[in-house]
Amino acid sequence: MSSIDFPDDLSDLDGPEERRVQYIQGLLDVMGEDLRHVMLFVTVSLSFIVIVLTQLPFDRLVDLPLAVRLLLVVGLALTGAGALLFFRYVRVIHLARLGVARCLASADARHARQLWAGAEGVWETRGSFYRWGVRLTGLGGSVVALSVSCLLLGG
Repeated sequence: MSSIDFPDDLSDLDGPEERRVQYIQGLLDVMGEDLRHVMLFVTVSLSFIVIVLTQLPFDRLVDLPLAVRLLLVVGLALTGAGALLFFRYVRVIHLARLGVARCLASADARHARQLWAGAEGVWETRGSFYRWGVRLTGLGGSVVALSVSCLLLGG
């Protein structure tokens, strides 16, 4: 797959004011889609926790070995931590979006790009929230699934 090369000096963001404003509006649209995508992860993670807590037969759960019950608690905690990291990333996107929206007034496409995708942009500075959110949610879900399988297979 070929990649598109952009000038390092951001000279492609120069041009008529109308094009710069369109670029900034496009960035805002992309940021909005990213925000909705990550909020979906928050919702799924929290829903998973709620479903597990409300649907498990606790009378059978207390009969399981302590290690399995602890595993369940750890899995739920990891999933919750993942949801929290996703939410923190959503907050960072929201704040960056406010900054990019402010760039509309001056049609400063260069600054808008820096806020979103530059060296001090959202992914470079806070992308770890998203990456660790994925890891912790996946690990937590796996640990919970292991615990639930012990419950189901254990009788």
